[in-house]
Amino acid sequence: MRAPRKGEPGEEGEPRGAAMLAAGGREAPRGRPRHEPPRSPHGGASLVGVGTQAASVSDSASVCKRLYVLSARKRNFQIPPTILSCPMPATAATGLRRRRPKKVPYKPKPPPEPHPFLLHLKSLPSPVAAAAALLSAPRHLHDHPFAACVLYRLARARLFPLVHPLLSALRALGAPLRPTVFAALIDHLGAASRPDAAALVFGAVPAFCSHSAATFHALLHCLVCNGRVDAARDMLPQAPKLGVRTNAVSYNIILKGVCHRDGFAGARAVLDEMLGRGVRPTVVTFNTLVGSACREGELAAAERLVDEMARRGVAPNAVTYALLMQGLCDAGRHDDAKKLMFDMEYRDCKPEAANYGVLMAACARRGDVDGIRGLISDMRKRKLTPDDASYNVLIKCLCDGGRVDEAHRALVEMQLKGTAPSAATYRVLVDGCCEAGDFELGLRVFNAMLASGHFPLARTFRRLVKGLGDDGKAEEACFVLEQMAKRGMRLDAEGWQSVAACVCSSSSTSEMKLLNGLALPS
Repeated sequence: MRAPRKGEPGEEGEPRGAAMLAAGGREAPRGRPRHEPPRSPHGGASLVGVGTQAASVSDSASVCKRLYVLSARKRNFQIPPTILSCPMPATAATGLRRRRPKKVPYKPKPPPEPHPFLLHLKSLPSPVAAAAALLSAPRHLHDHPFAACVLYRLARARLFPLVHPLLSALRALGAPLRPTVFAALIDHLGAASRPDAAALVFGAVPAFCSHSAATFHALLHCLVCNGRVDAARDMLPQAPKLGVRTNAVSYNIILKGVCHRDGFAGARAVLDEMLGRGVRPTVVTFNTLVGSACREGELAAAERLVDEMARRGVAPNAVTYALLMQGLCDAGRHDDAKKLMFDMEYRDCKPEAANYGVLMAACARRGDVDGIRGLISDMRKRKLTPDDASYNVLIKCLCDGGRVDEAHRALVEMQLKGTAPSAATYRVLVDGCCEAGDFELGLRVFNAMLASGHFPLARTFRRLVKGLGDDGKAEEACFVLEQMAKRGMRLDAEGWQSVAACVCSSSSTSEMKLLNGLALPS
């Protein structure tokens, strides 16, 4: 065997312990060149970069310490304090840090493009033409999205006699339909006061799919809204046979109809039945009962219901307290209604715009304008933005008192504070100006109303035209009359008489020609 040369491990040129530290705690194999970077016992990828950086460090002891610490950390060895006390160069310290991966920003996927045949069905001018195109299409197009599109179009157009024949044709073609389509059809039929047709659609569901809670609740709502509360209650025992499980929503629908027909006593019986069948009531259930009790003046029963909510683990919300406040205000207990606002906060329920609306309406009935302003100011202090309904109450109260100038300033104020006026806001102010006889201000509000995309009702148009005609403002009256004609509204005989008298007295040729042009078509 040859003798080890100077520089190999184990000889005088290099300490053997340094070679072991460079190999991660093991003796380095003989014959390895000195320029080769030391390898890690776990693959070597993490130590290659470290060894490359450490090659530029002149202090060999610091390099050995760096390699030993890294290897010991990977093997969960306890590092001796004598090694940790040695200084480490900045180059080695920075090389141990791991770089965090860059976060890729989330880019949502664009919605898929609609099917060309679906766009074709929507582009047809008539729902009947869409139904014919669906039935004459190839078999692979007899699918849920296309059939649902045609059925929705027929329901929106109130072409209900065509719905059942189309369902029969789709059943013969084997077209699949989902329960959401039938729920929407039943809702449309209920809104059109056709509960019998809705029952037929409900009976056609099993030919396409299974019943769901959506179809069952849609039929219950249709029956209740059309005065068939008993028929809706008879549907509850049939729910298991249909594969539907009754829940709080089912009983809430029944409860709504019973409250309007039988009052609070009958609604309480429904709640007891609900509890007897193991259905847990929700906040909507108790709100329906509280509202019914308050409308009948049973304030003590309403307060007991709120206490029962706490016992059953149902937290009252802002609507619950708004119903209680409405009952107190109807009974003339305005101070108690205001105190209820503090009780809400004590029970961790923050007041909302509905609670302030109840108090504002009570102030408006008493003509308390300052009270309404104070409530609006209090809303802003609580970081609540008054909506257009809040300002409508203030403007209506000012107009009822003949203070239309202040009402107009309230309109400007709400716009400056960031609340957009609605059509009802403008209509209330224009009607108030007509009542007060200030038709010039009414015309200014009318122009602002048109600029915002709203327009008054027919009676407001007529009163404004008649008032401007009586004031001798023929040009303004003809302008309002022209706006009426654009919207297909007609002026009554008294209004025509006022405008004609005003135009004749002004002896304006252009206004007379305009009046003739507007009068002839009507």
